Amino acid sequence: MGIPGLIAMLVMVVLIGVGIGIGLFACMIAAALGMLGVVSSSVALGFFTKRPATAVRALLLQCDILAGIPAGAVTAWVGRTLLEHVDESWMIAVYGGIGGAFAGALLALMLDFIFRRTHAWLEQRMKQKALTS
Repeated sequence: MGIPGLIAMLVMVVLIGVGIGIGLFACMIAAALGMLGVVSSSVALGFFTKRPATAVRALLLQCDILAGIPAGAVTAWVGRTLLEHVDESWMIAVYGGIGGAFAGALLALMLDFIFRRTHAWLEQRMKQKALTS
């Protein structure tokens, strides 16, 4: 087997471990979103409106808001020197969470705008291509 075989085996074991870790992390995120009702509410919204785009838009908005809350809290905690008027440290996290939720909502709306424009552009381009063929 030799040294090259051992090195290849070590690389394979590391890559398999990384793949398992990423898979477990993705399962944790999916379970958390399921427990919070994000996935089920997005699917229900898609069924009620009979438009999959609405369900994707709702999922994107809810996920960005949920991701923005802890991101904003941590960012505010790190930048607490800018919030000198706040003496209580837990209020910094609250202000950061509110700011993060707002930023997450803005990000979701911007991504939705970009996806809609891109879809409209691609659809128009496909129609033009079909007419010229």
